[in-house]
Amino acid sequence: MSAHADSYDWSVVLNKIVSNYRAMSLPVKAGLWFTLCEIIQRGLSVISMPIFTRLFSIDEYGSYSLYVTWVMLFGLVITLNIQQEVFNKGMSDHEYERPDYSTSQAVLITTLIVMFYLLYLLLQFPINAFTGMGTLLTSLMFIDIWTSAIVTLWLTRRRFEYAYKPLLTVTLGISIVSIAIGIVAVQLAPSGYKVLARVVSNLAPYLAATVVVMIDFLKHSQHCFDRDWWSASVKMGVPLTPHYASQVLLNQADKVLISWFLDNVKVAIYGVAHSAGLLLVMVSNGINSSLVPWLYSKLKSGDCRSIAGVTNAAALLVAVLVFILMLLAPECVAVLATGDYAEAIWCIPPIATGVVFTFLYTLFVNVEIYYGKAGYVATASVLSAVLNIVLNVIAIPLFGYIASAYVTAVCYMGTAMLHYLFMKKTLKSKGVGFRIYDARFLCFIGALTCLFAAISLVLYTLGPVRYAFVMALLFCIFACRNRLRSQFKSIRSKG
Repeated sequence: MSAHADSYDWSVVLNKIVSNYRAMSLPVKAGLWFTLCEIIQRGLSVISMPIFTRLFSIDEYGSYSLYVTWVMLFGLVITLNIQQEVFNKGMSDHEYERPDYSTSQAVLITTLIVMFYLLYLLLQFPINAFTGMGTLLTSLMFIDIWTSAIVTLWLTRRRFEYAYKPLLTVTLGISIVSIAIGIVAVQLAPSGYKVLARVVSNLAPYLAATVVVMIDFLKHSQHCFDRDWWSASVKMGVPLTPHYASQVLLNQADKVLISWFLDNVKVAIYGVAHSAGLLLVMVSNGINSSLVPWLYSKLKSGDCRSIAGVTNAAALLVAVLVFILMLLAPECVAVLATGDYAEAIWCIPPIATGVVFTFLYTLFVNVEIYYGKAGYVATASVLSAVLNIVLNVIAIPLFGYIASAYVTAVCYMGTAMLHYLFMKKTLKSKGVGFRIYDARFLCFIGALTCLFAAISLVLYTLGPVRYAFVMALLFCIFACRNRLRSQFKSIRSKG
């Protein structure tokens, strides 16, 4: 009788979940899967990290972290980051020409890759000396940049079409294959070739996916070149490139500077802390990516009443995840790496704080880009990046690599404030009289994050108290579950 009752109760709950899922609108359903996909993808990356930190020596892991940094920096300049906001805007503006537009942008990116690689061949010796990489690794970097950009184009188009099933298949397939091949390749590679083995193993599934994607683009389009579209993409991409480069510099330049002033061992330790925050960065990026099509549609229609509620809930979700990471930093580092990386815990609170402020300023950047204010976006980002580099150059030699995490967090705060002011100026210049975001609530989230970061640092030396604090936080979340559930139901209905 009791067993039957329990079975019945579970079936009722399951049926209710399925019913609620089926009742979701396609945009909401797609947004849910996009976010979950991002979480799973980055979760696999974090899960595999303990394996790679143990297969690599600490110096090799530092070298691989630097390679990833150079891929990000060079990728932004080479592709003009057309596969991101430029392509998002194109998907919105050319709704009925998406197949042709997608193919045109893929060919444009391929052309840029070839042009910059030919330029690299002419200047390879000074470039190799600057990056510390050889010609082979740099050549693989160009292929890495190309494949990542093309796959991103395809995935972005799927987002705008709310086609979450093929997106899930491709994204998770690439991640799983890359990790599986990588583990085998690094383990079998002789000493001195493990970094190369990991680069090639990560590149292989992306290259295979790129070939399939390019065939798909060409098959479903009438033409692959449009002068007006290329011109518009370049005109928008060039002024935005400093912004994107500044974002990467804010997030990655510290590794390069630590390598220059200290050594790759410190880069590796800092990289572990950075990777601990990577999952949350990608979760917040996934949330933002899911919000962008919905946000653009709301701005286009002028129906902006629901935007503040949705973004408040999204910011709160990101902040709660960040708080949990801060409090559990010692356990995270212990899982991710060996005892050689234990110092990384002191970098996690400021790095995690930066995640929240990154999400906040991205909300403001979305509005600036929608209204075509790329100059504002670039100005704020460049100023913050320059400040980040200057402060890191001063702080790292004086206080060590841990100071770099705090410098970066402060710069993210400044970036958020600058972008907020530029967003307000943008709305005023466009004659937009309605309030898009709840500035007071977003400020509260930022201040609360800084407070939690300070508390976490104190609690690292007080194990039992820290665990009690974690339990208290979880209890508060549990106690407020009904209120949170009702708020997200409201958001779903608005979506």
